[in-house]
Amino acid sequence: MKICGHYQAKFAVRPIWHKHFGVIWLDISAQKIITYHPTTEEENVYDAMGPIEAIVSVEDGQFIGVYKDGLYNINFKMGTKKPFAFPPGLSAMHYLSDAKCGPDGYLWVGSSDGFFKKFRETAPTAMSDYPFHNSKLFRISPDGDVQALLENITLSNGLAWQKETNTFYHIDSAKQSIFQYQFTEDGILEFQRIVYTSEMLEGFPGGMTIDAEDNLWIALFKGGLIAQKSDKPSRIICLNPTTMQISEEIFLPVSHVTSCVIGGEDLNMLYITTAREPLSQARATKEPLAGYLLEIPISSVGMEQFLVPVMQKSKIQ
Repeated sequence: MKICGHYQAKFAVRPIWHKHFGVIWLDISAQKIITYHPTTEEENVYDAMGPIEAIVSVEDGQFIGVYKDGLYNINFKMGTKKPFAFPPGLSAMHYLSDAKCGPDGYLWVGSSDGFFKKFRETAPTAMSDYPFHNSKLFRISPDGDVQALLENITLSNGLAWQKETNTFYHIDSAKQSIFQYQFTEDGILEFQRIVYTSEMLEGFPGGMTIDAEDNLWIALFKGGLIAQKSDKPSRIICLNPTTMQISEEIFLPVSHVTSCVIGGEDLNMLYITTAREPLSQARATKEPLAGYLLEIPISSVGMEQFLVPVMQKSKIQ
């Protein structure tokens, strides 16, 4: 296991692999975008220009930043940010979260219920099922048209596709589960089954990536109270969604594992984001790797990420 760079995040999430920059990852608490290239070990830290939640690559080398309130065309090196698309129904406590480009060239963006975190971090309700399902999964075209694909979600998180079979995997962290859908020619998601549900004390599925053999690599995240109650080690699991069996586990010496992506020159390295929040100062002292980007070699090979086609002129002026 290798620490990548020197930046220690408060709450790191949603790394992506980029041929030029290497790993691009986010510290959402500090509102920073960090790049780390494993070949040169060059690291740069940029201002995210707001409450960023995810970043997605465009074919022309540009990026779409997914912020709590909407999507923007961004150039983090130049410090520019221009409005692109705004899904309806967002608020300070109902905001966008994980996002990726799908094999259709559209942006798939989930939303999250901000009250869930307080519910899970309050002792009387921490081990209870959250009763509200007000979030959605949106599909946004390269010119900014917004379609709601799924409703009745609480905390939209990891996204992954099997391109050959039009199979889509989606995590609703509040439900502790990974759902499998068929994406039809009519642009509809048809539910097929649940391929994995974690136990409460394991933590809930968070960020997710997929390898060339269609195995899912999933970060199991523990909230503050769950981490205190649980004696189970934090881990990344590799799940075969066909058999619904775990084929590999990576145990990590940190309480909070948030997400992962496969990258590197040969696409055989797993890059893992972690968090220091909400560790106490005493606990953080015992977890010196918390907040760092970690690199672990794996036997699997990753897939090239899907890129958003060069966008038409945004409808938002």
